[in-house]
Amino acid sequence: MQEFEELKHIWQQSTSASQPGSLPNVSKASALTKTKLQRTQRNGAICLVLTALFIAGLGFWGGFNFKYWYTYAAMALVCVICLAQAGLMFYIYHSIKQIDETAPTTEHLLQWEAYYTSRQRLIRWNGPLYFLLLSLAMGLYLWEVLARASGQFQLVSLSIYLGWMVIAYFYLGKKVLKKEEQRIMDIIEHLKQLEMQLKE
Repeated sequence: MQEFEELKHIWQQSTSASQPGSLPNVSKASALTKTKLQRTQRNGAICLVLTALFIAGLGFWGGFNFKYWYTYAAMALVCVICLAQAGLMFYIYHSIKQIDETAPTTEHLLQWEAYYTSRQRLIRWNGPLYFLLLSLAMGLYLWEVLARASGQFQLVSLSIYLGWMVIAYFYLGKKVLKKEEQRIMDIIEHLKQLEMQLKE
C-alpha cells in the first residue's frame, strides 16, 4: 500500500506541475501497443504499394496481349485500390503516431479513446468498400482471362478466388481487427483503472 501511495504522489506531482507524465509501466505498455499497431499498418501499406507496382509492371511489360481494354482497366483498378488502401493505412499509422504516451493519464486516455472511435468509424465503411471494389476489379480481369477455359476450369478458378476472398474478409480480416481492438481496449481499460485509483 505504501508503494502505491508513493506512485500516486509522484503522478500527482507530475500532473500538477503541468508536465507530461504517467507511471512507467503505463507508458511502457502504451508504447508497446502503439509500436505493434504502427508496425501492422506500416507493413501492410508497404506490401500494398509493392503489390500495386508489381501488377502495374505486369500490365506494361507482362506481354499478355489482352484483347479487351477492360482487362487492362481491371488491372489498373486493382493498382488504384491497393494504393488507396495503402494511403489509408499510412494515415492510420500517422494517427497512432500522434498518441503521446508521456502525456498525463487523463489526456493520454482521451487520445486512445479518440483513436478507437475514429478507427471504428473507418472500419465500418472501409472493409466492405475495399472488398466490393476488389471483387469488381478481379471479376473484370477474370472475364477475359477465363473466357477460353473450360466450364469446369472456370468453376474451379472462381470457387478458389471466392473462397479465398471470403476467408480473407470474414476470418483473417476479422481476426486481425479483433486483435487490434483488444490491444486498444486493454490499454484504455488499464488507463481508466489507473485514473480511478489515483483519484481515490
